[in-house]
Amino acid sequence: MIRLLILISIVLGAIYLVRWFLTTPAETVAANIRKSLWLFLGLGLIFLAVSGKLNIIFAFIGSAIPLIARHLPNLLRVLGIVKTIKSARENNQPPAAPKVQSMNNKEALDILGLKSGASKKDITDAHKRLMQKNHPDKGGSEHLATQINHAKKTLLNNHE
Repeated sequence: MIRLLILISIVLGAIYLVRWFLTTPAETVAANIRKSLWLFLGLGLIFLAVSGKLNIIFAFIGSAIPLIARHLPNLLRVLGIVKTIKSARENNQPPAAPKVQSMNNKEALDILGLKSGASKKDITDAHKRLMQKNHPDKGGSEHLATQINHAKKTLLNNHE
């Protein structure tokens, strides 16, 4: 008799859950599932701690660390590729290179922070100093780096 009651309660619970999934918005379902998973994880850890079997979890974590450490670079690389693919699909075209306009000596000197009559060494030193601060790989602007490179090229061409 008790088995029949348990079976009926499981069937009624399943019917309730199916109806709830069908009538509730997806965001609410996802949030409730996340909360439930965290709740079950916490209750599971409490149960393991009370029953004295928590050492199994620590052993599993300890044995998983070398595996995670070995595969983490590959995983991060794959995730980076996925981000690149997603951004390319969203943009649907590769980013266009910034157009470089013609530049006169005064503008080039202003960009590099130099005065008229600067030597080749002054030009290359100013370029190097500014590129170390403003390189796109170090968080700088691609447009500004292009302008700095163009200013150096303009000044060196006019210096000769």
